[in-house]
Amino acid sequence: MERQYEYRIKYQHSHDRLTNYHYYLAETAEQALEFQEQAIEHHDWNITLLTIEKKCPWSNKWLDESDILTSKQTSDE
Repeated sequence: MERQYEYRIKYQHSHDRLTNYHYYLAETAEQALEFQEQAIEHHDWNITLLTIEKKCPWSNKWLDESDILTSKQTSDE
């Protein structure tokens, strides 16, 4: 098992104007996205994923890893 990092995924429900976050412990942004996709399927949510960020344990800052969202959308098409 690799080291796990804290990831947060910002999303918005289709009927809502506010945004929310889900937090995951995962080895990679891809794995965190898989966890989110499982939750979407399980709860039958209609949401838009906005960003994925990884918390740097040394600087305590959130690092943007949202490029995975655009690469995932491209591969799904």
